[in-house]
Amino acid sequence: EHAEVKMAVQAGAMWNVVYNPLESVIAPVIRGNPWGWDPAVLSDDWPYVLFDWDTHFAALMLSLDAAGKELGYSVLIQVVKAKSAEGFVPNGYAPTRKSTHSQPPVGSKVLLEMYRRYRDLWLVELLLDDLLDWSGWFLEERTLPPLNMTALGGDDMQAARYESGLDDSPMYDGHFFAVTDNKTGYGLMQMYDVGMASMVAMSDACLAELADAAGRADTAKVLRARSADARAKIAAHLWDEQSGIFVNRLATGRFRRRITPTSFYPMLSGIATVGRAESMLRGWLLNASRFCITPKGNFAGNDDTCYWGLPSVSADDPAFPPLGYWRGYVWGPMALLTYWGLSHEAYLDVPLVTTARAALCKQMGALFLTQWRAHRHVCENFSPWRNATECTGMRFYHWGALAGFIGLLDAGFYQRPRQEAAAFT
Repeated sequence: EHAEVKMAVQAGAMWNVVYNPLESVIAPVIRGNPWGWDPAVLSDDWPYVLFDWDTHFAALMLSLDAAGKELGYSVLIQVVKAKSAEGFVPNGYAPTRKSTHSQPPVGSKVLLEMYRRYRDLWLVELLLDDLLDWSGWFLEERTLPPLNMTALGGDDMQAARYESGLDDSPMYDGHFFAVTDNKTGYGLMQMYDVGMASMVAMSDACLAELADAAGRADTAKVLRARSADARAKIAAHLWDEQSGIFVNRLATGRFRRRITPTSFYPMLSGIATVGRAESMLRGWLLNASRFCITPKGNFAGNDDTCYWGLPSVSADDPAFPPLGYWRGYVWGPMALLTYWGLSHEAYLDVPLVTTARAALCKQMGALFLTQWRAHRHVCENFSPWRNATECTGMRFYHWGALAGFIGLLDAGFYQRPRQEAAAFT
């Protein structure tokens, strides 16, 4: 089964690897650019659009094997080097356009995984300063008082939603955006975002390790302090005792209790204590009325409407029954980020976390293979319904393969082989 998953993962990633004369080897989410981002391109061979976190994840999947690592490197270089003059990697960019807002900063995590696997220091040295700029931009441009924690931003509320990567999530229903720069008109959601704040904290921790590898101890020290400060604030201010999980919080102090898998992201850098992690898993992830991951990964007891598990909003949320884009469909990137949290070293000896991690991989892998076996499709997103017969989004979109990729990670297929590690050390 691992061989079948690997074939499907690599098919999903490789189909979208193209050579473009403007960018060299790239991996757009699909071939072409149906979003019309590049109307000024003169040649029909040139249209493309690269989305930030989508492309970072493609780079990771492409680097699964040593034989393909250069493809992964090229894709990672292209997306990081798309950094704007302001210092952030844009939500999306095409030959004639870049977004004016960013997206989840997963590039440092992807680079760190590549470095741990292959030990190519030159790649770290090439990209580290760009990723440091991105980290600094988040600190300067996406910090919301009075708690001075990460918030989403852009030139309006919808741009801030796009920055989350979760374009229409119920977490962002309503309007709580304020202009913070009268000169540009840009502003921030007036809400501390647990998902983005946790990914920023993870990013800084990863950057600290990469800075150490590059011999930049002073930079690493600053980054560790920054990550530690963010982690402490998330732990102190975004844990909701009433809900038993981390929750977004308005600047006024009120919790916004629309729970999605981003509430598990504090586990990415070990923010959740073991007790809190167990509370989240028992009450939410392993709860058949919420995120529907069963302890044995066998779907036992799941309702047919939340059969596959890990919907993009809790199944007891009012937005879930009608379903929608980020309003109940199942997404590969959420599966990977949840998996990374469950894999953090702080929880490796916690039996309930081990159970949840294995079950998540089993259910997501089964979901992925269902569409692959039926249609040879790699879905942009998936229906949580048991009887779904087709993708709910685009049908060959590379990050859908992340649903299967986490099983390969859990089986050890991305780890540095022991003999290679021994030779290196």
